[in-house]
Amino acid sequence: MGHPKADRPWENEFPMNAAILERRPTTGEISGLVERVTLHNDDSGFCVLRVKVRGQRDETTVIGSLPSVTAWESLSAEGGWVTDKAHGLQFKATMMKTVPPTTAEAILWLDRLPV
Repeated sequence: MGHPKADRPWENEFPMNAAILERRPTTGEISGLVERVTLHNDDSGFCVLRVKVRGQRDETTVIGSLPSVTAWESLSAEGGWVTDKAHGLQFKATMMKTVPPTTAEAILWLDRLPV
């Protein structure tokens, strides 16, 4: 007679794989200031942004789609947190909108950009 659990291998398995838990997005909203546009595809609108989110010390990577985006714009986004194997924790936006900068510092910074 074999080992009792040999006939029921599922009894040795965890109810939920920890890796699956890490990839499950947690929905929410974030808002902040676009510090850097890392990538923006003009054809698809796909973008990777570094955003200074209110209440967080470090910049947050936000991925999503916008027709256009520039640094120093205010950003609000809805979506969820995901962990990318290569790039780590990111906020994957399902909806994003930007507002042009209104602070004097941001407007002066934009005036220095080449046209």
